[in-house]
Amino acid sequence: MKELKETLEMWEQVSDNLAYRFTQRYFGKDSEYYWIADEIGGTIEVGDHYFSLDDMIQFTRHKYTKDKMFAYYDYALEKGMKNDTPINIKNWKLINNI
Repeated sequence: MKELKETLEMWEQVSDNLAYRFTQRYFGKDSEYYWIADEIGGTIEVGDHYFSLDDMIQFTRHKYTKDKMFAYYDYALEKGMKNDTPINIKNWKLINNI
């Protein structure tokens, strides 16, 4: 049980480190983020924008620029407001040749 607890603590540290680096890259050195409901590994709020841990991973993994990340964010938000499902981050980049 101790090993599982240690693994979860490491996962939280890595998740928080990813959120920190993500916000530094896309929002600047002075940016601050908050885990919604203090759930590390869930969703962060930064600059009135919301990102899941998976979103942060995918934007980083697929090397989105700041401009392209915000373009996708706006696209996904618009789709969501229409109760429509957006194309995922990986495929949106491929379809838009970016």
